[in-house]
Amino acid sequence: MAAIPQDQRSEERFAVPPHVNCSFASPVLEDFGKVKVTSISHAGIGLIASERLAPGMLLVVRLVHRAKGFSKTSLVRVVHVTQRSGSYLVGGTFDTPLTHEELSALIM
Repeated sequence: MAAIPQDQRSEERFAVPPHVNCSFASPVLEDFGKVKVTSISHAGIGLIASERLAPGMLLVVRLVHRAKGFSKTSLVRVVHVTQRSGSYLVGGTFDTPLTHEELSALIM
C-alpha cells in the first residue's frame, strides 16, 4: 500500500457550501517578457510591450514598487493596441479597480 502523503499546507483549508463555485479558470499560456508601465489610474493602465497583443485579451500583470515593498497581481483586459517604432502601446482596464491605497503606493 502506498503511504498517504503528509499534508504540507501552511494554513488550514475549509470546505465550502454547495452554492460556492468557480465561474472561470484558465491557464496563463504565454509569457512574453517584461512590459513597461507608462501610466496608471484606478481603472486602467498603459503599457509598452514588445509583442502585439489583441484587444479583448486578458492579461495577468504583477505591479511592483520595490522601494515600498508593494506588489499586486491584477487582471487587465486589453482595450486598444497601437504600433510604435519596434513596440506596441497597450491600453487596458483592470478587472477590479485599484484602491486609493494601491494607486498611491505605485505613484508616490
